[in-house]
Amino acid sequence: MKKTKITNALIIRLTLLSVLLIILLAVVLMAVTGRFESDTVSADMPLDDYTYSASSESETEGEQTTVPETEMQFPKSMETSETVPPDESGSTDSTAETSASRTIITSRVRKDYDNNSVYIDMENILQIPELPVGCEITALTILLRYCGFDADKTDLARNYLPVSWGNARTEDGKTYKDSFFDYFIGDPFSRGYGCFANAIEKAANAYIADHGGGFTVKNISGSHPDVLYDYLAEGTPVLCWATDGMIEPEYYETWYDNATGEQLDWYLNEHCFVLAGFNMSGDLVTLNDPMKGIIDYNINRFETRYEQMYRQAIVILPDSGSYEPAKRVETTVPETVTETETETETSPETEMTSETETEPYSDDNSAEEMPEN
Repeated sequence: MKKTKITNALIIRLTLLSVLLIILLAVVLMAVTGRFESDTVSADMPLDDYTYSASSESETEGEQTTVPETEMQFPKSMETSETVPPDESGSTDSTAETSASRTIITSRVRKDYDNNSVYIDMENILQIPELPVGCEITALTILLRYCGFDADKTDLARNYLPVSWGNARTEDGKTYKDSFFDYFIGDPFSRGYGCFANAIEKAANAYIADHGGGFTVKNISGSHPDVLYDYLAEGTPVLCWATDGMIEPEYYETWYDNATGEQLDWYLNEHCFVLAGFNMSGDLVTLNDPMKGIIDYNINRFETRYEQMYRQAIVILPDSGSYEPAKRVETTVPETVTETETETETSPETEMTSETETEPYSDDNSAEEMPEN
């Protein structure tokens, strides 16, 4: 009887020990597997591929209700939040988009300028870190500096850019805000939506008037892409809008203009840069990009995105003959690979060295609390 009790006790102890060993092995296995997966993601995913989900703005139902600025939510807190660069093969987003691009390129006769190639060399200025969502005002800084002004992006953003927090209200079940055509909605130093040509035209005119004049700002929004290339051929770079990385714009929100009642549709991935060159034989445009530096994109994709972003564009023209346009040089064209009848010829996008402004940002007018995303 005593031996039986001892045997039973040993069996119980061995059983408990076995269970503990199994649990320990399971924990170790889970830890190793989790670490392996984490290492794989961090090793294979470049920094530009990190994305952040956009927060939806809550609408207050009711009549004539004002939404406090501190409660407003914005679609992005950094320009990179919508950045999804094209894949290395340079392939288009989809078959439908490819068809649209091919229609654009075959529906009209291309113009030839300077052996099919124009490139205007100019300084690059990056919006990061001071202006995480300020691509528009940074692009204007690039253009003004090319014209000979000693422009500073933070000065332009703080003192010349028309800014509004939206002044949101609801009326008859509709949301009304200020227009992103006329104002930068948000704050380029922190978070916001963005703006289009009218707002940048106002900023440019005010800055030029305060710094000696001599130039005229011309809003050429609505122009066909060939008009942009005409300006380039004459030595005039063009500030224009498309999308970050030339990716498909993503619908985000609709509201109505406080001033006119016009319906306004905002799309994520909006981005602004200076069109600095083209190569018709290589199907390329060259952009001076405040986020990426000097970079080439397929011309058909650029034209598609330019159309989708409301054909917004601005040039700055000299008032006299004292203006010397930059010397045009022929662009280097990467090899293009022809795939099939339904695919567009594309070229790898080549990023060149760019200069970065490192002036620290100190907002003297920061008394107003920024809204949280």
